[in-house]
Amino acid sequence: MTSGRQRRRVVPDYMAAARLTVPEHIDVERTTLVYIAPDAATNGLDPPGSHLLALLQDGPLSVYECAAHLGLPYCVVRLLVAGLVGSGTLLTRNPPVATSLPDIEILELVLSGLRAL
Repeated sequence: MTSGRQRRRVVPDYMAAARLTVPEHIDVERTTLVYIAPDAATNGLDPPGSHLLALLQDGPLSVYECAAHLGLPYCVVRLLVAGLVGSGTLLTRNPPVATSLPDIEILELVLSGLRAL
């Protein structure tokens, strides 16, 4: 029996149409930088994948920035990126670790020097 209402799909259309194989272990986080692989095959991508590649033509972006520009939820873009990384279309790079960043005291000295100018 149905109550007269149409049943909503559990999976949104933009994910149901995706033809990507998502790896079991997803090593993509919010701050992971994403860029197009030099030998990327861009033929036959679904619309969200094509939009993501067009967005990355200008240079690498974080997964969170990609989600904001595409207007899609972060978790969807994370899966999309993971699938495209698995197919060899995209490459990722983790941002620098806090231990490899400059010392805060040095940055404060530079800032105070700039303010003195």
